[in-house]
Amino acid sequence: MVKREAKAFITVDEVRVIQTKEWLTLKEAALLLNVSPLTLRRWTLAGKVKSKKMGRKHMFRKGEL
Repeated sequence: MVKREAKAFITVDEVRVIQTKEWLTLKEAALLLNVSPLTLRRWTLAGKVKSKKMGRKHMFRKGEL
């Protein structure tokens, strides 16, 4: 059984990184929206959130979130 610890807060460094980027990774976008990466992936596959596929990764435009 795998147990994960919930991450409740974003650090100051993570906020600075998110503010400077135009395109965000799945994990960064999930932090910004305060949802789990799995939830954001489900929303993307359901068409609720737009993303662009770059290679194998989903990238999210910060302005569209």
